[in-house]
Amino acid sequence: MKELTRQPPEKQQILPSLSPKELLRLPGKKALELILESPRPVTLVQSLADEDLFWLVQEVGPEDALPILSFASNDQWQYLLDLELWAKDRLEIDSVNRWLGFLLKADPERFLIWGLREHIELIELHLFKNIEVRIKKEDESLSDFDESFFTLDGVFFIRILHEKYHETIRQFLDRLAEHDLNQFHKVLLELAAVLPAEVEENIYRLRNVRLAEKGFLPFEEAVGIYQYLNPQSLLEKEPQLRKVTHEQQPPKPVPVSTSLLIQDQDLFYMSLKRIEDGHILERLQMEFAAMCNQIISADGFVVRDKDGLTGVVRKACGYLSAGLEKMTGGDPQKATGLLKRFPLHQIFRVGYGAALELKWRAEKWLRGSWFAGHGFGLSFWDDNWAGILEGLFKKRPVFYTGFSEVEPYREFKSLEDITYCDKVLDQVISIDHLLSLVFARPPGVHPIRSYQPVTYKNLFLTCWAGHHLGLPEETRSIAAEDLRTFFADLWMKEARPYRVDIRMKQAFLDWLQIRSERPISEILGRLGKTLDHLFEELEREYGRVSLEDLDPRYIKHFLVTP
Repeated sequence: MKELTRQPPEKQQILPSLSPKELLRLPGKKALELILESPRPVTLVQSLADEDLFWLVQEVGPEDALPILSFASNDQWQYLLDLELWAKDRLEIDSVNRWLGFLLKADPERFLIWGLREHIELIELHLFKNIEVRIKKEDESLSDFDESFFTLDGVFFIRILHEKYHETIRQFLDRLAEHDLNQFHKVLLELAAVLPAEVEENIYRLRNVRLAEKGFLPFEEAVGIYQYLNPQSLLEKEPQLRKVTHEQQPPKPVPVSTSLLIQDQDLFYMSLKRIEDGHILERLQMEFAAMCNQIISADGFVVRDKDGLTGVVRKACGYLSAGLEKMTGGDPQKATGLLKRFPLHQIFRVGYGAALELKWRAEKWLRGSWFAGHGFGLSFWDDNWAGILEGLFKKRPVFYTGFSEVEPYREFKSLEDITYCDKVLDQVISIDHLLSLVFARPPGVHPIRSYQPVTYKNLFLTCWAGHHLGLPEETRSIAAEDLRTFFADLWMKEARPYRVDIRMKQAFLDWLQIRSERPISEILGRLGKTLDHLFEELEREYGRVSLEDLDPRYIKHFLVTP
């Protein structure tokens, strides 16, 4: 007898001690294998938090995860249905049929008992929408019903209205009639009294109550995660944390799926690693999972895979790190103290508040800006700056990556991202102010006939080139032959590739000084590096091109008349 029950040595060491965290680190198929090989699969599966069971099923695939579903608890089933059956506030009948079918296959007897006790309204609503029921009268014969009807008792004749639901509904009715014929009759009789809108609203209300405990708040409450919170006001208030003691451990398993996705070596991650108290770590894991769920609700996401969840986790970590850095100056030890003192969602709001402050500053400037007042779009600021401004002007500000990452926009990862955008905004505002001085009189800059759209770069350089060449002051685009003459003066004669002559740089500054009526020292103090980069761009773009080969169609730094 001992021989039959003895596990191989390696399984004796691994399987009995397999923790939820170790299980969820594995690929889905491998996790399924270990569950099936475990001596206590039910205990192992039910030791998972509801959230972790959901992600494990998604990783394995619901069709392949039927054994896992058969081991899962009723509460875990409930969480799956709460997430899977709804698209915002609408019940998806296709999903209802799909998941009722999965649970029916996983454990038919338990599903019938649980479903009829806890979800009779959902079952009856699904049947109401998808079957037709007729009760055989005494004077009717079987020939009075066409082939689409079937009966299980000779009295109730049923027709399934949609072929795609036929297998699940027929299997459910067969099982129900076999399980309890009286209950079968009761369900079919009650269909006549179903009020679909009222039933769906009631199911939705109960579902929201359950999910609110997991952080899935109604939208109007969930968006509170993005409410501005001043860091100083947070530091001055008394932390509102329930004291963690051994007697106050969470009654349910702690979700670990979200915390397993924390990978970046950011301030939040480093501060978290310093915490050794297991009860505080459990509290933070619970809070982090709930906060990620709140973000999902606030953003209206439908997250059904690990990639989607990873994006939410990165967003949460990014603003947590920004909030910690904002309050501590980047000190991991102080940041660890804040994690112990304050709820995570408040630290997140401080970090997001830093991005909001930047957004508000950009919007305030935009309302009185020179470029917007003259009808230019964001493309006026060239690709990179235009992308950064567009990211800040979105409903929820995001960071512009350009071509450095797969997507052009992503969430802010740290305070460093926010600071970078803040410095760019400083430069944009300074350039805009300089434009308002250089073109103090209405410039009449558009419409302009040129090969390229107007940007701050080609507007400045073209007007300066026209001044240098002695063209009329109102000139806003120059001819190709004039451009070649200007380039001949722009370059140092002996340099190859061409370099901008230092005297031309000085001439440009002199022109700005005269037009803006501001000292050169002030201009360089605000925009010295920006102007240097502009001349470096000219050298990179045209320094290897001979004057004869300059093609005005591909010159974006000057407005050339077609």
